[in-house]
Amino acid sequence: MGCLQRPSGERLSVTTITGMAAALLCGALSGCSFLLDSSSQQCSVDSDCDRFDNHPKCMSNVCVESGLGPTGCFFPTQSSPPTKLTDFLNQCTTSTYQQFSNCDRLKLGCPGGIATLPAQSTPPMTTPQGSASVPAEPLNLCTDGAPMSGSTPNMVWLFGSSDFGPLMRAAQPSLSAAPTPYRAVFQNASSCAGVTNVFAEVTDPTKRLMKDPADPTKGGWAFYFDDSGNQVNCRIDPKGMPVVGVALTIGISDLYSTTCGFMPTPTTVTEYTGPVVPFVFATKAASKEASISAEAAHMVFANGGMPPVGIDMKPAMPWVDYTKYYIRNTTAGSTVLSALLLGVKISPSMPFWGIDRVSTDNLRDSLLAATDPDAAIGILSIDFYDKNRGNLKGLYLQSFNQTAGYLPDSKPTTTDKMNVRDGHYPLWGYVHFVVPLDSIGGTSAAANAMTLLFSVDKLDQRLVDSIIAASEVPQCAMKVQRRGELNSPDGSGDFKVRTGFSCGCYFDFKTTNKTDCKACTTSDECPNGGSCNYGYCEAQ
Repeated sequence: MGCLQRPSGERLSVTTITGMAAALLCGALSGCSFLLDSSSQQCSVDSDCDRFDNHPKCMSNVCVESGLGPTGCFFPTQSSPPTKLTDFLNQCTTSTYQQFSNCDRLKLGCPGGIATLPAQSTPPMTTPQGSASVPAEPLNLCTDGAPMSGSTPNMVWLFGSSDFGPLMRAAQPSLSAAPTPYRAVFQNASSCAGVTNVFAEVTDPTKRLMKDPADPTKGGWAFYFDDSGNQVNCRIDPKGMPVVGVALTIGISDLYSTTCGFMPTPTTVTEYTGPVVPFVFATKAASKEASISAEAAHMVFANGGMPPVGIDMKPAMPWVDYTKYYIRNTTAGSTVLSALLLGVKISPSMPFWGIDRVSTDNLRDSLLAATDPDAAIGILSIDFYDKNRGNLKGLYLQSFNQTAGYLPDSKPTTTDKMNVRDGHYPLWGYVHFVVPLDSIGGTSAAANAMTLLFSVDKLDQRLVDSIIAASEVPQCAMKVQRRGELNSPDGSGDFKVRTGFSCGCYFDFKTTNKTDCKACTTSDECPNGGSCNYGYCEAQ
């Protein structure tokens, strides 16, 4: 921060410097000086500094740079809160940001260039690439050693988004410690596959089955987490026995059921939302690129990075080799959410340009092994990205109508998810638990064991800690919310200010080891009717 001189054109009578505290503050900062009237101080409240740009603060009667940016950002106040999506995207912030020039990089939206993005083109048909290493075939059953109720193992069978593993690992200790303990078993697929298999039970129960994979490089074995948090691959049916499978308890998705073409009803299926999962456009750490715009990402995944013949614009360099795009298929949450953000229409016959890596684990491993750091680009969920930051780099994402690009976190070195939480970073979705209902409209005890962990307002603190450790964001730490998918035509995916039970102070402390909030043991210690949540006073 620096100190600010009087605006140009304001007459000054400079005789003495009053206020030793202000002088000391300025003296500690390089390149700043004070010019004060002998008859008055520069400010007494923040609003006295409004005549300066970028919303400085009043400190020791001196207007001091706030560090807020970018220039021209939206400055919310109590009387003028953010209401439009662009207000949230362009709020003033102290987070780091990078601006991507569509004019310079793409010759788009500027004199001499084209005004709008070209139509998307059909990508070449490519073969999905599963894991190059075949996992060892397990012999143990998923039910071996599971908690029992009489002679019946207590199991929660989950199927869907391949980004779910870290969150299931976070939930297992709470499942194990419950009065009736359960073991959760999960099998990778995609978000819409998780939704589809649950709704299929309505017409044909045999379709709602989890089965051992015919090709483990493409489907993957089911797995659970043991008491030490280690992943244990397991068989659903005994080796050498007929394939029977098990009924699916919960479908897991990063998308609303309606996005996958299904509508929950009071008699068939219900849906719960859990923590927030951000997604990242990631490159190799050695890449020279730092940022990407929605327009450039649109060109990459809708046109292979190259403008159609006859269109006078620049390629989206260096991402012009679609075989080096690391993606999932059109039913995966990472692909669908990215397509919604970028305005790309996808279908089985019109997928993203790129190679489907079949699972998030394989996508991550393949991107890590890429030999061309500048040309390689992938879409990863945050939990898989965060644990590989030393070898991967997240790109600052500049959305449509956004003046600068942001990371999910306030800085490349933090894990505070600040830009996800306050609306600067839009590429995220909720974890959805899609649950079949029984003949009287109820959910099973096994389904309740999992969903009740996440559907209460105040989560168990141990579960909050585990969610944070998995790089995801509990809803109570969010400052914004959505009621639908991002960029929904009906506006339900636009940001709104979130209200209700809050744990932002605790989230800040857990991720940055500091918070401005008051520590507390009871709500009586909190000013202005605040609430003591997880040890810190929160405004409710």
